[in-house]
Amino acid sequence: MPLPKIDVPTYTLTVPSTGQEIKVRPFTVKEEKLLLMATESTKMEDVTNQVKQIINNCILEGDVNVDKLPFFDIDYMFIFLRAKSVGENVEVRMTCNNVLDDGTTCGHQFPAKLDIANVEVVKDENISNDIKLDKNNGVMMKYPNYSVIKRLEEAAEGDKKTAVIVASIEHIYDKKGVYSSKDYSREDLTKFVEDLTEENYKKLEYFVDNFPVFMAKLDVTCPKCGYEHHVRYSDFYDFFT
Repeated sequence: MPLPKIDVPTYTLTVPSTGQEIKVRPFTVKEEKLLLMATESTKMEDVTNQVKQIINNCILEGDVNVDKLPFFDIDYMFIFLRAKSVGENVEVRMTCNNVLDDGTTCGHQFPAKLDIANVEVVKDENISNDIKLDKNNGVMMKYPNYSVIKRLEEAAEGDKKTAVIVASIEHIYDKKGVYSSKDYSREDLTKFVEDLTEENYKKLEYFVDNFPVFMAKLDVTCPKCGYEHHVRYSDFYDFFT
């Protein structure tokens, strides 16, 4: 006789970038092992692949291509699953930065509970992805996928901003037509960006500097001096363990 199969709970998750509702399950022991492998790896590529694999494993219903989703969708989905699987409260260590009357900083360290169930994606709806460079020329921007963003995090600091801009170009257009980024090499696109005026470069830079991000809120009071901290977390690696 086959062994009994134990039911696991299912949840509805809304993909931030599309509003699509999908059905997911929490981590099992199998995903916890993948997560452990990710935390022990020193290679960003390994971490990226394990995170995407975990999310793929946990999707039960919904036509979602994890490889193509914007990076902030993956961050959000991972945290949602983390909350449903391991617990919605994560203990973090706080250091009070309140400046006292004598000019010194409190500096008291204390534990606090971060509720990751209330994570949200913050997006400035006033920022357009259609960037006008002049009367006839422009660039249509996009949000890079998770693998691209994580790979670029390891790039040299001086090259990182331009690399992110290049990875965010959907197409370039003028009066003659549309030039898809898929039809040009990274070197061609980099040259296009580096040949822009400082004014136009800053237009593209503003778009990538204001990518949507997920935020986890923490409001806590220092038990020593009574100062109220209002912290916003945006790095999901804090929640790996």
